[in-house]
Amino acid sequence: MRQDTSATSPAVCEDWSHVLPGFTLTHTVHLVSGLNLGVVSTAAAVLESETAAVDRWAVTRCGDVLEQKIVLSDMTEGQAVRLREQLAALDGVLRTRMEHHFVRAGSASLA
Repeated sequence: MRQDTSATSPAVCEDWSHVLPGFTLTHTVHLVSGLNLGVVSTAAAVLESETAAVDRWAVTRCGDVLEQKIVLSDMTEGQAVRLREQLAALDGVLRTRMEHHFVRAGSASLA
């Protein structure tokens, strides 16, 4: 039985700039799917429709699955959460995970 967690989830802060001045928030989506490359192109279409700024995108094969690591910038916390939910709902996706990173302005992300 699936439970709706929206009522119990904490509120999402849309703007974190006031918390850590001089830092930017980036997001890394980890997406795991079967070996169907169609999932990669479908994910790309979702990112394009959401006008997501992709910094890096790596796709690796690990046994019988594809692992995608997508690093996004210029996105609010709420946008990132909604994007992860859209990607998780794609046909063939086994799981997704989102990492949120504060990166010092002007430095490279470690994600």
